[in-house]
Amino acid sequence: MPVTHIRSVTDHRAMRRSGFRCAYASKEVPYVDSGLCPSLAGHQRLRVYRESGRRMYSGTSTLELQEPKMQDAIFRKFLAVMVGLALTATGLWAAGAEEESAAASDKEMVLDPSTGRMLTAPEYGGTLTWPTTVFPPSSDNWWNLGWAMHFTSGVTEKMSHINWAVSRDIWDGTQSDRPEVAKGNLAESWSMPDDTTFIWNIRSGVHWHDKEPMNGRQLDAHDIVWNYHRYLGMGDFTEDGPNAAVGAITWGLEIESVTAPDDWTVEIKLAKPGYDVLGKMLRSYYYVHAPEQIEKYGDAKDWKTLVGTGPLMLVDYVEGSSATWEKNPNYWGYDEKFPDNRLPYIDTYRALLMPDMSTRLAALRTGKVDIMSNTGDAAIYSIDDLETLQRTNPEIEVWALYRGPDGIFLFNQSVPPTDDVRVRKALQMAVDRETISETYFRGHGRPAPFGLILQSQTGWAWPYEEWPEDVKREYEYRPADAEALLDEAGYPRGDDGIRFKVKLALHDRFEPTHPELIIGYFEAIGVAGELVMQTTPESGARNRAETAEWELLSGGYGYPAGQDRIQGVCQNINDFSYTKAQCTRLKELHDAAMGSIELEQVQSIIREGDEITVREHFGLVKSISPRFSVNQPWVKSFSGESSMGLGERNTFFARLWIDSELKEASTGN
Repeated sequence: MPVTHIRSVTDHRAMRRSGFRCAYASKEVPYVDSGLCPSLAGHQRLRVYRESGRRMYSGTSTLELQEPKMQDAIFRKFLAVMVGLALTATGLWAAGAEEESAAASDKEMVLDPSTGRMLTAPEYGGTLTWPTTVFPPSSDNWWNLGWAMHFTSGVTEKMSHINWAVSRDIWDGTQSDRPEVAKGNLAESWSMPDDTTFIWNIRSGVHWHDKEPMNGRQLDAHDIVWNYHRYLGMGDFTEDGPNAAVGAITWGLEIESVTAPDDWTVEIKLAKPGYDVLGKMLRSYYYVHAPEQIEKYGDAKDWKTLVGTGPLMLVDYVEGSSATWEKNPNYWGYDEKFPDNRLPYIDTYRALLMPDMSTRLAALRTGKVDIMSNTGDAAIYSIDDLETLQRTNPEIEVWALYRGPDGIFLFNQSVPPTDDVRVRKALQMAVDRETISETYFRGHGRPAPFGLILQSQTGWAWPYEEWPEDVKREYEYRPADAEALLDEAGYPRGDDGIRFKVKLALHDRFEPTHPELIIGYFEAIGVAGELVMQTTPESGARNRAETAEWELLSGGYGYPAGQDRIQGVCQNINDFSYTKAQCTRLKELHDAAMGSIELEQVQSIIREGDEITVREHFGLVKSISPRFSVNQPWVKSFSGESSMGLGERNTFFARLWIDSELKEASTGN
């Protein structure tokens, strides 16, 4: 197939007049005055189609064009990719995931009731190894809500979690507070006898790990009350006050008291009725620590002293290297999918610290790790990395998950020039999301604009069809309008062609190529850019600071529906946000939403907040794109799940098993 290299504006114009089309677009690319294809600076960084339509390379100074007759073949490839994505997203297909290999054809098979897949029968024993990009600074959930669960979920437990056996048609494998997918854990059941009383009925037969100072004693309602008091600053902890992140325990509910009328009942009294009380109780970060352990050591920061009730026991931690768990031989729980089988299946669980993606992929290719997923922030975000892996290891199972616009940037409104909404609008119009979606994301991206709330969240998001035409235009690719707006804002091009420079702070879990493309588009309108990669601790610190030195910060935007969603973009709520915006209107809306108990009123309030973030361009909209979890074919019962509830990243590992014969046949081990 002939390929023409374009090295000048003259070449490009001549080829366009001759009817050639750009190989990196599935639609004709319009001619623009800037010469080469729209925003040469941005497109130079795109990974463009070459010959097969799937094999990709990084363009640096040359764009390749293909003859028009090749476009049908490219389009057919594009359709094939889209069909594969659709099957993957519904859990009906995984790369290299035929039901079982020929080597395992004689083994007993079972039906996975949650997915309809046939699997080799559950077996006990073996080791499950996964990579992690980070270990938390301690193993005490009180001190590290959210972070410690990288370490402790599966060791300490919550009152409920998602039912592992529920159909994946109604649960997508991510966090959920929907009662219909929940199952009792430390609580066997729950009830609300009136609108200010919530009851947990505690499960009997749950024992603490057989480890000092708990020594396997039975858990009861008094343990649950003690932990609530510690989190909320009640009872013996009144002088200490509540945990700094108590909002992740209560989600706005005003808890007046927590008591144990008897050994198996916990009664929670609310100061006033709340909205979605059950959903908030089920969604809580409330993990149960061992009272005697805290009383003896003062806290649970040291992994050596950590005691829980869960299926895993943390037995070793090598700083900067690894963590090891062993199965709890006395665990009370059974597999929800196969209720006769006591958990956990696997003997040893090991997390290896691997911050670098290439190191993680190499370990996966050679069988040194068994699974890469949301646990440890080790999912794959780059389609390049995924396709390379599929070429070298077609047997690896691949699961796509659309949770939201991972790796999106939000504008820091505490520093110039991004404190000016005109600048934010200009940078929004400078980026061609549709072309990036068709090329870098291989058609997997969903480039339609959104605000704080995903457009799919009907009733909560400000519907796109209600956006005025002038607002819609601000989310279209309009580089000439962007330049005019920057001139109007007082940022003309200098003698070197540069207006100003912005820094983009990206959490290092995300792949950097997409923001590099964004920087290219910025450069095309005279805005220089610098990408700064940040670790989890660095990202956490910057989000809690009043201001930040980076003009754009990666963070949460395009949320699923929720009463509390405004708080992540408004600094004067809980002293945390990605935007640093001190927005009185959003603060008032947040407080009103959290104080309401009527669904329609809450939705209306959040919708109004969403409209503000859209009109004032709080976030640089990014195509919604999948993250990918992958596993070796010998890992069974995994279907790409990211967690079994808020923070429950390790919990489902207890429900996986290793097909030992298949692993030995594949690796010799």
